[in-house]
Amino acid sequence: MVDLRLRVGEKAMSEARAKAQHAAVIEVSRRDLPLSCPNAGTDPAALHPRVYIPLKKAGESAVCPYCGAEYQLKE
Repeated sequence: MVDLRLRVGEKAMSEARAKAQHAAVIEVSRRDLPLSCPNAGTDPAALHPRVYIPLKKAGESAVCPYCGAEYQLKE
């Protein structure tokens, strides 16, 4: 029987690890739109279902709901 506390702890650790990897804001340009996460350079261990990040205005930022990566649209 698997201890539920262990699974919850593993999930919390993997989420924290993913957020730590994306501590810096990832700047993107208009040519990167439409933007999705994870991107091509993502570590295979940090993969999650693809989500599209809604960025329309320069300077606007948005965060991936799965991994916490923060993206910002450059001028």
